[in-house]
Amino acid sequence: MTLTAEDRFNIEVIKLLLQVAWVDREISKTERMVVLGLGRSWSVPEAELHALMDRLDIGGTMPEPDLEVLRTRPDEVLEAARALCVSDGKLAEGEKAMLERITSRLGVTP
Repeated sequence: MTLTAEDRFNIEVIKLLLQVAWVDREISKTERMVVLGLGRSWSVPEAELHALMDRLDIGGTMPEPDLEVLRTRPDEVLEAARALCVSDGKLAEGEKAMLERITSRLGVTP
């Protein structure tokens, strides 16, 4: 199956969200469900989505997203990252710093 540009973008957003969720080295059930739900709602291929979600169970370093792909739609990327950060009802310092790094890496003016 050949991935469309939309599929590729969505996969890269999921990779970024995994990094956001894992920044505090723990992931809540809510964060896990948000990432999984977004992946499914965006029609990320199920095998790819599960391979990425399995990385949370393994721990360690999460996969690096392709920033060039993410820079094509930075507002959508930041909206998804912000939503994930507050999905567990709190904004941890690590998550706040991660949002600042993402904003900078995407070349967005805060």
